[in-house]
Amino acid sequence: MPVDSLGASQGLIGQENPADIPNEGKRVKKNDLINILNYINFQNGTILVNFRNRKYGNIVSVQVWPQPCTGSILDCLWQQPQVLQGNVEDHLFEHLLISDGQNLIQVNPEICGMATGTISFVVPEGANEKTYRKIKRFQAEDIDAKLVQNGASFEGFLIDFNAVSFRIELAGNASQSFHWINPDQSVQVMFTRNDHLLYSGDCLIIRHGKSSTRRWFVLTPRESNISRFRKKEYRSLRHHTVPPVNLSFLHPLSGKQVFLQTADISSTGLAVEEHSDASILIPGMMIPELTLEIAGNTLVKCSAQVLYRNTMPSSQVEGAVRCGMVLLDMRIQDQAKLSALLHQAMNPKSFVCNQVDPEALWQFFFDSGFIYPSKYSAMESRKDDFKRTYQKLYQESPSIARHFVFQDKGTLFGHMSMLRFYSKAWMIHHHSSSRKSHAMAGLTVLEQVSSYANEFNSLLSTNMNFVFCYYRPENSFPNRIFGGVAKDIANPKGASVDTFGYLILSGQPQTGTASSPYQLMPVNDTDLEELERYYEMKSGGLMLDAMDLKVDMLPDSDINAEYRALGFKREKQVFALKQAGRLMAVIVVALSDTGLNLSNLTNCMHVVVIEDEDMDPGTLVAAMHDLRHHYRQEELPALVYPFGYLEKNNISYEKKYCLWICDLQYTDGYFRFLKNTFKRVNHG
Repeated sequence: MPVDSLGASQGLIGQENPADIPNEGKRVKKNDLINILNYINFQNGTILVNFRNRKYGNIVSVQVWPQPCTGSILDCLWQQPQVLQGNVEDHLFEHLLISDGQNLIQVNPEICGMATGTISFVVPEGANEKTYRKIKRFQAEDIDAKLVQNGASFEGFLIDFNAVSFRIELAGNASQSFHWINPDQSVQVMFTRNDHLLYSGDCLIIRHGKSSTRRWFVLTPRESNISRFRKKEYRSLRHHTVPPVNLSFLHPLSGKQVFLQTADISSTGLAVEEHSDASILIPGMMIPELTLEIAGNTLVKCSAQVLYRNTMPSSQVEGAVRCGMVLLDMRIQDQAKLSALLHQAMNPKSFVCNQVDPEALWQFFFDSGFIYPSKYSAMESRKDDFKRTYQKLYQESPSIARHFVFQDKGTLFGHMSMLRFYSKAWMIHHHSSSRKSHAMAGLTVLEQVSSYANEFNSLLSTNMNFVFCYYRPENSFPNRIFGGVAKDIANPKGASVDTFGYLILSGQPQTGTASSPYQLMPVNDTDLEELERYYEMKSGGLMLDAMDLKVDMLPDSDINAEYRALGFKREKQVFALKQAGRLMAVIVVALSDTGLNLSNLTNCMHVVVIEDEDMDPGTLVAAMHDLRHHYRQEELPALVYPFGYLEKNNISYEKKYCLWICDLQYTDGYFRFLKNTFKRVNHG
């Protein structure tokens, strides 16, 4: 149908009146003009034919499809054949208009023929091109729009957009009035496709217009910078990789493929540069799938969001903008790839989840003293099981485990690893370094683990709200670091340390060791609530949160299933030890593959004695032996809390273990302590 202004012509050139388009401008030669017309045909695009009404003088713009042009004649098909039929004589032909969203070509040909459904022109020797927008506009593709202001909600669709403005069309209905929209106040705008949110933000109305039943609005976002996550003092380091990382994605609003090169990149975000007059990145826009490539090879796939768009100083790049994106989520396997690239960009000797020769790793553990004689004595009878477990861990790099090594010329000098053993908590363990050379290798792998946790804990797929480790208080390095972090943060909800006694159950308990009858049963919500009250009074730390020992945190079916899918074993059962209906202790039975942790701390019991004044030691030991049938090994390790219960009751134990847990919302405190302790710490 004819349209009375170019503003309604599906966003081809916006709101300009064709009578106001100047004739002067850049000259387009005939051959170039024909190429442009053929490209439009190739893309199934349209151009505008403008007529002027003889009687009233208004412009009527009609869309036509240009046909292939090889010479001097351009044939066009009416988009709607009935347009202008019966009243052609009432209109004078003015010109053709061709737009790419930023530049406008005005063509002044002669009509050489008109028939039902077609119109033909003599292609002139040239045309005039004029830039009529500072920033090119792009057609939207199947994007639903919602505009909300002061409780009134209107729906429609997105017509076109650029990096600084949108044009939407809204449809009215009997229950709403467009007068409810105050153009002097901001509005909330949401763009969706198939109910997936692609953009939301506060916008200002800069222009608006209407037809009988519809309204169109040109909007501009109020903010050019947004924040996705809480600001950190210690952020991920940005890297300029060689070769640079490239990115590609389908633009969520236009559906067109976008290719850009990163100016810098970290594990949490990246920056790119665009020509300001063709910028397409809108702060707040979601990118459901973004691909990062290096040297033509796919590195990772992830989701992202545009955070900012800043004009670059002319002293750096003329006519350019710098846009930043935050990486919202990616597969955990892709996290390792990105982390490996960036860690090596910072230190070529640092490796993340690389393939490690298990024989070389075992030799390193023995040479570095990490496996000392008494530890090996506990391992020796099951050494084949240990070897099988480590073959899978270090050759297959499963999603439940991360390892970090310092390696020079093929030789290992430092090692540390992480294991996701609870739903949202990762265990840091197996920290070892060579005594021969590279004195800073141990600190380097600690930095790697710390950086990884700081960079990826905000991603949903990482399942990392907490990190934890066990250490013996007489070991000066972990006590200085992890114990020091907890003291420095000085908030047990940020970092906590709980001391356990480590003992070995072997053989069978003596008959009659229990002083009175007792019951063992799976815990219920009431038991967990009492456990929480006791632990808050005793410690106030993070153990129950990290180990999924609060109400609504059981069962562990998801993480158990992930272990099974990867060929590993992981189970956890929680029992209540009661006497006469009174909760005396909670016993956690954790089972895993032999050697998943070399001290077997993932394949042992955790005992929390709640009634530490009245819990009879013989009864507790008898109950623990009753649960031994869950395990295969002859000697079963157990960790008992609080440690003072063992001392007070003269229960023999082998050693103390401190359980350190850090809530990763407190990483600033962690890195602040490390920075003050070690002057060379890199935090991300």
